[in-house]
Amino acid sequence: MDEQIQAQMQRMQTLDAEERYGELLAYLQELYAATEALPAPARTDYFMTLFQWKMLIEKYPPAAEALARARDEQARRLLAGEYHVGSAPHDPMHFQRADRVALMVEMNRTLGDPGATRAVFLQLEAKDPALARRDAYRMLEAIVEAGDFALGERYRGDPLALLRDVNVNAQSMPLFPPGRQAPRLAAELSNLTKDVRIAIAVLCGLQRETEAHALRRALLDGLANDELRAMAERELDAPGTIYGIHAKRQAALDEASG
Repeated sequence: MDEQIQAQMQRMQTLDAEERYGELLAYLQELYAATEALPAPARTDYFMTLFQWKMLIEKYPPAAEALARARDEQARRLLAGEYHVGSAPHDPMHFQRADRVALMVEMNRTLGDPGATRAVFLQLEAKDPALARRDAYRMLEAIVEAGDFALGERYRGDPLALLRDVNVNAQSMPLFPPGRQAPRLAAELSNLTKDVRIAIAVLCGLQRETEAHALRRALLDGLANDELRAMAERELDAPGTIYGIHAKRQAALDEASG
């Protein structure tokens, strides 16, 4: 681990253990501001800070107020046309660069405020319809959680669009490959089930339960094997199951190698 990151983690852990929550919040805000000032920060550059911030909110209410202010600034700059974070001009070849949509959605998820994401989307839709349509899928889950099923129906697309790719890749890829190989098939299955779960929520919200049931059945019947069907059913009923299994596998590898 990078020595600077290790030192930052140690300081956060010390402040948290000593219940110096105000100091910890100030330090997190300092790290967040430093990341924002980078030329082209990646999403991973925010991960440690935002994760610790999320943990702090559970113990220290002012942390939620501070995150809401940071969220509001991200939304303001997004609506002002500043799509990407960082001080450097946008480079289309910099694929890992973080963007304000992702940060705003993540912050609202942490704050339990899907309505704020919906509100920004509506403003974006009025200001830049093409951009709103391009990024709708990234805000769709929050829109549906906020109860706007009509808006969700307008933007949800074909929930089974990824089904063919999942079945094709299942012929040559394990769901969870050994070692530290990226679980591509698991990720694709997770995305597919998320699309279906959102569509089911939309249909149920619009009182089209028969269609919702048929969609769930179409997903499970359409998957190529029993392993995929069982995992998809678990993911539909408990979102995050696939990620949780992968995280536990990675933790076990870390423990075995450490």
